[in-house]
Amino acid sequence: MRHILAMGTAAVTLAATVLVGGPSQATPPDGAARPVGARPAPSAPEPTHDTGQYAPQRAKPYQPVTPDRKAKRPKASPPDFGPHERIVRAYHRGQLSLDETVRYGTMSIDSPASVPARLRPTGPVKNPTTYLKYLSMLSARATPDASRAMTPTITAPAPAAAAAAYDDCGAEDYEYLDVNYKCRASAGEFLILYNVAGGGQPGIPPVYNPNGRPEAVQHMLNSLSIAVGEYREMGYPLPVRADKPYVLVYGVDKLGRAEVTAPMVLPLGMNQQPTILVPTSETEWDYMPRHELFHVMQYQYWDRSDVVADWLWDFVGGKEFGSMNWWMEATAEWAAHQTYARTGGWSPLGEDDLYARNVPDVLRKPGQALNSWGGLGTGSQYGSFLLPAYLTERTDGAFVRHTWESVRDHDHLPIEAIRNAVAGYGMNFKHMLLGYHIANYRLAKANNPSLPTPPGSWDLYGYQDSDSTLWRSNLYGYTETNDDGLGDARPARKKHTVAAGTHTEYQDILRKGGAVYHDFWAKAQSGDPSCGYCSTLLVDTTKDPNRSSAIIIWSPKGSPGSLAEYPTIETVKYPDAGGLITVSNFAYPMVATLVTTWTELEVHSQDAADSPKTFSTYMETTLPLKERQCSLRAPNVTSLSLNVAPESTFNNYAASTPDGWTGGDSTYSVKLPDGRIIWLFSDTWLGPLNANGTRPTTAPLVNNTFVVQNGNNLTTYHGGTAGAPRPIMGPTSTTTWFWIGDGHLSGGRLQAVYQEYLKFGPGSWDFRFNRNVVADFDLSNLRTPVRVRDLPSASGVAWGSALLPASRSGDGYTYIYGVDDSPTHKQMRIARVQGDDLGSGTWQYYTPWGWSFREQNARNTLTGIANEYSVTPWNGQYLLLSQDSTEAFSGRIMAYTSCSPFGPFTNRTEVYRMPEPGPYGSYWDGDIISYNAHVHASLSSGNTFVASYNVNSMDTRVSPEGDHYRDPGIYRPRFFRFTLG
Repeated sequence: MRHILAMGTAAVTLAATVLVGGPSQATPPDGAARPVGARPAPSAPEPTHDTGQYAPQRAKPYQPVTPDRKAKRPKASPPDFGPHERIVRAYHRGQLSLDETVRYGTMSIDSPASVPARLRPTGPVKNPTTYLKYLSMLSARATPDASRAMTPTITAPAPAAAAAAYDDCGAEDYEYLDVNYKCRASAGEFLILYNVAGGGQPGIPPVYNPNGRPEAVQHMLNSLSIAVGEYREMGYPLPVRADKPYVLVYGVDKLGRAEVTAPMVLPLGMNQQPTILVPTSETEWDYMPRHELFHVMQYQYWDRSDVVADWLWDFVGGKEFGSMNWWMEATAEWAAHQTYARTGGWSPLGEDDLYARNVPDVLRKPGQALNSWGGLGTGSQYGSFLLPAYLTERTDGAFVRHTWESVRDHDHLPIEAIRNAVAGYGMNFKHMLLGYHIANYRLAKANNPSLPTPPGSWDLYGYQDSDSTLWRSNLYGYTETNDDGLGDARPARKKHTVAAGTHTEYQDILRKGGAVYHDFWAKAQSGDPSCGYCSTLLVDTTKDPNRSSAIIIWSPKGSPGSLAEYPTIETVKYPDAGGLITVSNFAYPMVATLVTTWTELEVHSQDAADSPKTFSTYMETTLPLKERQCSLRAPNVTSLSLNVAPESTFNNYAASTPDGWTGGDSTYSVKLPDGRIIWLFSDTWLGPLNANGTRPTTAPLVNNTFVVQNGNNLTTYHGGTAGAPRPIMGPTSTTTWFWIGDGHLSGGRLQAVYQEYLKFGPGSWDFRFNRNVVADFDLSNLRTPVRVRDLPSASGVAWGSALLPASRSGDGYTYIYGVDDSPTHKQMRIARVQGDDLGSGTWQYYTPWGWSFREQNARNTLTGIANEYSVTPWNGQYLLLSQDSTEAFSGRIMAYTSCSPFGPFTNRTEVYRMPEPGPYGSYWDGDIISYNAHVHASLSSGNTFVASYNVNSMDTRVSPEGDHYRDPGIYRPRFFRFTLG
């Protein structure tokens, strides 16, 4: 049997040969019995989108979260500072002590010639600033004598007697990292070492305040004082140590032979605490100290007592350095901005906007990894201040601090720390990424949505910071981010002008945490004129648990009509459970922006950058369905006849055939030009029967056959031979087989749909739908197909439940009907092709919004159909006949009518109730079922129709007492005739 209704409870049927001929006691090649013809109801695919993925998240009061304990990260390879460096390499080979490494390493920077020849660098050291940081961290474990050159003690000069009497250069010179500094300036807990430029020597510009101190030095001291006060008020620690000020060294232009081009902070430097080193090329006297001081703050979260060699290897030698530096720079830029914002925007040198200058490095390449790192002193990490800005607005002002506490308390890298901090607010970082990327595309404050959506619901789609206009202004001048007509500069995007009827697929390469933007611009004067040249935009984002997507609806600034103008949000649309986003009334001047982000994250920046993934997005625009007009009538059965032809013809043939058909199901029919009828069967019993009319237990069973009727004569066609019969459509492997669907004539050949099933386990019901194919048969040879071609199968729908050929559809299309299977309440699917060739025609799929070219976009229509049914023209309308699947094991056969071959089918009417099934049926046998009724157009005309349905038994016994053996007449189609008035 095939396609029975509501299997699963006690649905166990005959175990018999299914792939090859032979005795019915035989089992499939994998050794597990499979019920004859039994097709299980496949479970609907589980939605892979997290149920909370698109639910608005609201921050709760922060509560620290203790993460699950994880195994320690594997030790990284020792740091590599290039082929010319010898000291660290010797240390990791065990040839130098820690003290020797720190001493010689510092000497290689200060005075390379003093290093023993065997350890002396032979050329420039690779990554010299990282080299110095590494030596600095090693110093934390070295003896005071060894680390003295790296971490010397220095005190501030005595305060000036009067404000106008500064003499910074009156003290004795001080040498550090091979530079002799003549001047020292101090204020509060900060000390600056510097030289004044002159005589060809670099240094601070010789422009002085009236008090005798260079203006640049005073600006830096003022900046440090303001910043430290703000950072402390924000909850960041900076211990005060008597007589040990924090030092900024201005004038570090070289480390050994390498140029220093950007400021840096040693984790452990002068006064055994973080030290700011600044080259003389630096002239941002107000902004730079604020940024670098936050690095000093960050190092307070790294307890030096826990610093061991392995950890240092990980930080500098492995992937951790870039991963950590990404968040260090992102939050330092964010923090420097806060020092201006928290003091009313006061900026003595007008440098308050400098934090935002690197926004283009992020928004020109939105598809790069969220934690992308470009190396020391350069890269998108500086523009990544957008992330802490966004997350702070979504939580509270302490968010960034909580991430650094997570670094300290849980040995977290930044991505882990961010996740942990977000969890502390009762939120999910993965689910916040989409809002972040939408906010970046808007670069504006989120407007409130229209009622009844509660105010504030869309705050996650914008920034409260008024500087978002500054961020946008920095995007002008770049091809990728310039305005393209929507109304302003914004992140790099892909622009598509979309006409009605367009369909295409896009491939986007993203790194983890990255995003892509597609702007779909509705084309003017394209679409259905009756709705203002509208169409429906369908965007299939696929079912990917690590992908979040949304479409924002707006129009260009200055557009006619009532649509919201960019960057105001009017509508946000999310994917359904299948990944499809639907935008109705897509018409000029609408712009629909698709935002897609890869929500899977990688803690290491290098790994995130090295793991690209291609995301597919299918887009199409469909025109509204054009339903036909007719005088729709409800079916009204005026007469009914049972056991009509060709029922007796099949029964007589079964009783006498030596090796032909003695029972089967599916029972489709195709009328040939010469008047013959080809009957299409799935699982088929072959003869002969015993003399007493019973079936021998050795009777062969094959998965599919044809029976040709010529008048009252029947001829059976199968594969193989009479002695070793096989299906016409044989299996492609030992675990697959084909069952047949409907058929029709195409190009003078029989064209039949087959569904392939795959056995995946030992159980009787461990098999599932695999794919659809179409086979073409020359009418002179029905035993072997001329060709077999794949049909659409991506949605898991078994197509071919019914066919309505182009010759009878009335519009030149062949309609292919399928079923979205389930135990009960099965639902109809509809497709169509122009002409009559299912294999070469372009398939279109029914959706409520129009015909789609993508199978996954197809949508269910009528509920309550069976696995097999029929759609037949009837007096200017269409008659659907199907067993009722709204009831388990139902005996009801229902009819529906529609003006169009694709529905809507209405006027549900019972045509006939099958008497056989169930314990109170005509057999008085609870094992008997009936199923899959359909009309045979070849035997019908006018208002009179001939229909059939299948009868079967779930008695699995392979014995003379088994239902299929004691009464072969059970497993045969029943035919009835009815007339509609």
